[in-house]
Amino acid sequence: MVLRFLSTSLALLFVACGGSKAPTENVPPPPASTQTRPPPHISETARPATTSIVDPPPSAPTSVASALPAAPPGPPFPPASFAPPFTRTAKTTDGVYTLIEEGAAADTKALAKALVHPHPIKPQASVVIVAIDLRRVQLVLVAGTEEPESTVVPKDHRPGLVPAADLPSLLAVFNGGFMAKHGKFGMMVNGEEFLPSKDDGCLVAILDDGTIKISSPAALDPIRTRIHSFRQTPPCLVEEGITHPKLPQEDTARLWGAAIGGNREIRRTALGLDASGTILLFGIGEWIWARDLANAMKAAGAVSAAELDINWSYTRFLLYNNASPPEVVSTLIEKVEYTKTGYVTKPVTRDFFYLKKKSGGT
Repeated sequence: MVLRFLSTSLALLFVACGGSKAPTENVPPPPASTQTRPPPHISETARPATTSIVDPPPSAPTSVASALPAAPPGPPFPPASFAPPFTRTAKTTDGVYTLIEEGAAADTKALAKALVHPHPIKPQASVVIVAIDLRRVQLVLVAGTEEPESTVVPKDHRPGLVPAADLPSLLAVFNGGFMAKHGKFGMMVNGEEFLPSKDDGCLVAILDDGTIKISSPAALDPIRTRIHSFRQTPPCLVEEGITHPKLPQEDTARLWGAAIGGNREIRRTALGLDASGTILLFGIGEWIWARDLANAMKAAGAVSAAELDINWSYTRFLLYNNASPPEVVSTLIEKVEYTKTGYVTKPVTRDFFYLKKKSGGT
């Protein structure tokens, strides 16, 4: 008994003097502040700064980035900056894309814009390019209540409005093509042909799976049965990466329209596609010829491009909010004619395109 008490006393004295810990079987766990992992009930934010964490807790909060749409496969968006066609008139910010964060487009990461000056010597000529990610956005064509004129399509098939079912996903609206009296260019919506296409025009075609094609009619003959809707325009500004050979003689060729009185240095719009077919490019230019617009579209990466309508009274790109009904929050450029609920509650006489978010987020 004495020997046992003596050995125990010596062990306690050794520990108190700084020696190694005596072996024991029932030593209690160290305080929580010295553990390498906190108990499950301690949150990420409650851990001491010196704590070493091996694995994140199962209930780690979701980051802001993960709440945004995931990047779809394919080229990055927004696209990389592009070089302006002429250094003499270029500004320092030419060709630099910024995401459009106005109205319903906010946080979609689906629309971006850039400015470019496409004339070799005139700095007042400018084009705003809107890049549209077709992996997240769908393009839809709608007939106006009067245009294009047709003797075969009944009036009740000409709504001049974005369908009510698409209003919650509406992002933007932009103008269509020429009036029928200016060239009789063709159009078809949902398989219903308003006017037949012509051999010498350019087609903006929407296929049965939503794919967009922009080219001359002959190039689309092999897939003609798959075309769901189309809008025809004057000859393609750009096709297969090549600008139209008659653009340098635009004043004598007279294929892409002019203002009353013959002025060709006017507002013009265009629609193009990049080489991947996943980025749609809308362009709206001030004080430009068709060849200037072609320069801008090609510089932005369009391998195909069609001129849409011209002059200031109907050319527009309108961004909407998420209100019910949606209202216009931005016109992209200044001095644009529009009404806040046009295309939504107030029918329009002319055909147009609209952009809506695809279901599923990508």
